[in-house]
Amino acid sequence: MVLSIVTLYSLLVVLGGTGSMNRVMQKIRIFGDSILKGVVYSEKENRYVPIEQNGFEQLGTTLGIQFQNSAMFGCTITKGMQLLQKAIGKGLDCDSVLLEYGGNDCDFLWDEVSAQPDSEHQPKTPLITFGQTLKAMIAQLRALAIVPILMTLPPINSDRYLDHICRGGLDRKRILHWLGDVDNIERYQELYSLRVATVALETQTQLIDIRSGFLIKRECSSLLCTDGIHPSEAGHELIMDMLRDFPLGKVSA
Repeated sequence: MVLSIVTLYSLLVVLGGTGSMNRVMQKIRIFGDSILKGVVYSEKENRYVPIEQNGFEQLGTTLGIQFQNSAMFGCTITKGMQLLQKAIGKGLDCDSVLLEYGGNDCDFLWDEVSAQPDSEHQPKTPLITFGQTLKAMIAQLRALAIVPILMTLPPINSDRYLDHICRGGLDRKRILHWLGDVDNIERYQELYSLRVATVALETQTQLIDIRSGFLIKRECSSLLCTDGIHPSEAGHELIMDMLRDFPLGKVSA
């Protein structure tokens, strides 16, 4: 299913959509979460830290594009919509906006799951709300003649993430009881990445398929931090390589 949607979307991009025209991009604004913020988990410091080198500075120099990074650690798409509307209210000055959400939206309140493993629990942003909000953001940008670009999510590692969230004392067995299968963590995250691809297809929006770039690597596990959900420094390098290869400077309006 994922491959079919990405394949269909690729055909859409090759065909140029319906009546699309190329525009030269000089200013790109980024709205997203810790992935595009450039955050990694440091085992040594036992906390999240920014990567040493700012990938977007180097990418901007290479491509001749001015990036303004408004990505925020822990940001959901609901918060992202608020940030976008605030930026619009101040006069959003850019040619294109790169939107990257889903990693926090698909997450659960694990302390509540651990405390009540036989109860129903909802993700931070329900999948339907996630897709609707993403479409609304695209519509708002297009109304301002700003080109939206979407990005699929890097894969995650369920076992590592469960170890990470239980390191402070949450009951692993109770969480597993609720999950049924530890791999349901990454399957649920995949649903949100798939929804991004579906929205891109339905709205004829440019899509950067970061997920496939990770999955095709035999050393994919090394591209993730020990927390299981954040790209490692090598993972961030791969993301920058894929952004460099994508025609960011000339996308279909």
